[in-house]
Amino acid sequence: MAEPALESYSEFIDSLREVETLLAARPAAPLGSGSTASHTQERELVNAITRACVVMLVAHFEGFVKAALTELIDEIRQAKPPTRRLPAGLLELHTRERLQEIFGTEGPDRIHRTRRLFTTYAQLWDSDRAVNPQLLSSKLLTRQFTNAKPEILEAVFSLLDVNDVITEADSHVNAAILARGDGATSLKVDVKLTEIVERRNKIAHGDRDEKPTPFEVESYMVFVKDLAQCIAFIVERRIQHCCSLR
Repeated sequence: MAEPALESYSEFIDSLREVETLLAARPAAPLGSGSTASHTQERELVNAITRACVVMLVAHFEGFVKAALTELIDEIRQAKPPTRRLPAGLLELHTRERLQEIFGTEGPDRIHRTRRLFTTYAQLWDSDRAVNPQLLSSKLLTRQFTNAKPEILEAVFSLLDVNDVITEADSHVNAAILARGDGATSLKVDVKLTEIVERRNKIAHGDRDEKPTPFEVESYMVFVKDLAQCIAFIVERRIQHCCSLR
């Protein structure tokens, strides 16, 4: 299978090398020589490194998803397709933001914003009109992605008319496991992703009882790479659909 062509995906793969480099910096497993104090210090160093790896891995994955969503909006803004090619959820998101602005103001400012809603943003709902790139905001879309939990992924991609992102990810990730033939068992993406994100959150909030092993970190990296590849393919399909000029 060919790799996704998204620039954000290539950058994410490059970022994983940082995690790999950090993990490789851990000391080798003690062979029984040396003092108890030195063994304790080595274990603490390994724990510190693996904890940092989990935090870094999730941060890179979240950054990738936001970059991929930004890439989608940038491609739409450049292609300027008819608005009928855009997901209704994406149009509603931008319109809702304008409505919230209106109800957050008073007096002349509210009048100005109301007029702008109907004279400017109404263009987004004219199905045969080319998209005005100035009306689309990648920041508005990426703000919806507050963390990497599966329910957040589902909610964000539903705005793009992708209502089965986790189901598709299940199929993709498990196909990758089977193709590698590495002896790993099949898994549920929502369960695995929740596990990784929750461990990251605990570590980031100072829970010192969270001590992922090097093996766990390595397996997390493989899983997250497979998941990112699936998301990249989904975003590429959305770009192809949305940017059609028909």
